[in-house]
Amino acid sequence: MYSRKFDFLLFIFLLFTYNLYSQQSISSLEKERDNNLVKIKEAETILKESEKSKNITIGRLNVINKQIRNRENLITNLRKDIKFQSNEIIVIRNLIISLKRDLRILNNEYSDMIYSSYKSRSSLDKLTYIFSSKDYNQMYRRFNYIFQYSKFRKNQIIEINKVYEELEYQENNLSNVNKKQKDLLIEELSENNKLQKLKSRQRKTISDLNKKQRNLRKEISERKVALDNLDKLIRDIIRKEKESLTKNSDEEINLLEITEGFEANIGKFEWPVKSGFISNKFGEHPHPIIKNIKVKNDGVDIQTRRSSKVYAIYDGKVSTVAFIPGMNNVIIINHGEYYTLYAKLKNLKVEKGDIISKNQEIADLVTNNDGVTQLQFQIWKNNIKLNPENWIIKK
Repeated sequence: MYSRKFDFLLFIFLLFTYNLYSQQSISSLEKERDNNLVKIKEAETILKESEKSKNITIGRLNVINKQIRNRENLITNLRKDIKFQSNEIIVIRNLIISLKRDLRILNNEYSDMIYSSYKSRSSLDKLTYIFSSKDYNQMYRRFNYIFQYSKFRKNQIIEINKVYEELEYQENNLSNVNKKQKDLLIEELSENNKLQKLKSRQRKTISDLNKKQRNLRKEISERKVALDNLDKLIRDIIRKEKESLTKNSDEEINLLEITEGFEANIGKFEWPVKSGFISNKFGEHPHPIIKNIKVKNDGVDIQTRRSSKVYAIYDGKVSTVAFIPGMNNVIIINHGEYYTLYAKLKNLKVEKGDIISKNQEIADLVTNNDGVTQLQFQIWKNNIKLNPENWIIKK
């Protein structure tokens, strides 16, 4: 009896543990899927804005590439979930087989008890059995035996009901999991179709851009000049401010405290725009169209929606506001030993010398004639360029 009860309790514990693990795994997959869907919706908006212009641009190709990666990540997530559902179906089916076996054993045991009870159903027989005891101790043991036997019968009924209820629940659960798996397979098929259409658009865009290599080379040259001018601007600012600090300390802000606070937030900074994706990474990398050409980036380009606002990532002081051809308006903010640079701006909200708070709005972003809205964002430590992706929150 106790062995049977222990087995049942162990079974319930293992079932509870598995269900808890399942819920956590499903929750993690669903959270990841929701995040992918947000990225897909965001990129779709940016793509539609870029397509309002008739010009085929690298910016449009960037967002198509990003959308392809988003779709591929979503399909990978769906396949993980489908595999998980398949494993869960196997587990549930095994649970049902086990439950049916336990139910059969419990019913057989109960039938045997009922039969035995029927054979000795007379209350007089039970009383005779008790009072025929040789002594008081034997009488007490016989009475206790009859009591325990009756209690065991009641417990057997409870166990049977528990197993039956769990069996019914798992059969319903199996039906729901089968339905969910079927829905996921349909969704995967739909996403694959969308992915193939995107790849077709990607091939068409690359083909169109290959016909414009002369214009692309001109854009590369102009961008290099603009980045060189940005580089000269920020290096001059850093040099002048360091020279000034050796003569007079800045009484408006505590630069040491800001430096320490900035360093403590590595990997935790909010993005300088509310939505978007990194379209051009930090450092040197191959041009997406022209072979054997590498392009350099001193920061990151964040492609986003039209009319997006730009925010300072941390407390500081505006070192300068300038205009650089090819980069539009530029704001550089001093954070002690660190500097952040924001370019391609309009409708500036700050001026040189302003004290800035973390996440304060500083400007709007320019949308160029090709319908591309993109922020050039840089982080420096003194004269060293840093990869902004290492400092902002991962998306």
